[in-house]
Amino acid sequence: MIAFILSAGAGTRLKPNTLNKHKCLIEIFDNKKIIDIELISLRDNGVKDVIIAVGHFKEKIETYVKSNYPNMNFIFVNNKKYASTNCIYSMWLCRKYLNEDMIFLTGDLIFESKVMKDMIHSEFSNIMYVNPEARINKKNFKVKIGNNDFIEEIGVNVFGENTKMAYPLYKLSKSSMKIWIKEIDNYIQQDKTNLYGEDAFNNISDKINLMPMYTTDFCMEIDDHKDLLEAKKYYKKNDPLLN
Repeated sequence: MIAFILSAGAGTRLKPNTLNKHKCLIEIFDNKKIIDIELISLRDNGVKDVIIAVGHFKEKIETYVKSNYPNMNFIFVNNKKYASTNCIYSMWLCRKYLNEDMIFLTGDLIFESKVMKDMIHSEFSNIMYVNPEARINKKNFKVKIGNNDFIEEIGVNVFGENTKMAYPLYKLSKSSMKIWIKEIDNYIQQDKTNLYGEDAFNNISDKINLMPMYTTDFCMEIDDHKDLLEAKKYYKKNDPLLN
């Protein structure tokens, strides 16, 4: 199993923190950065081969992870158009490396290590983090659960019946990612590059059978200063790497 992390974006909502570094290098607690929480959880659960889509401050990301995780193997894919494109384009650029079962996540997620452990060791091949008790908000991903209990739609603007809060943390089989990338390629050929990869997923959700991994274990996305403050408050009381 490999890991695939999207860390190309500029993180403009976290300025001035992101004026001299990528947001995945923002410290959260005890000198641990966002990327540390992700990589330590992956490493400790046996995942050592990681593809990272980079762009904004790519050299700093590459230098940091290679020097701090010498026993992990990294492939960096540079999205030179990171300022004008979105995740869908970074996914497309990485397509030739996505040839194994994988953990797929964005580079601004933090979580308890138990979340990663449960995901990797789940009996199911295609799952996504879904918190059934979290209050629905406007700015984060939501999922719509279909009548067959599979996820049929993912997005920020998903509301209504059978909608749950979710975060972009997935376990996917090689064959499922191949289906997803094929649909992403259709979008790129139409120059639809400033979208989420999930916009393409929604067209082929019936072919992937993505299941919700229901959990209330801590997970959040660091998008803005309010998120960063909330994360730091949480980590003053908890060490997610020991859970």
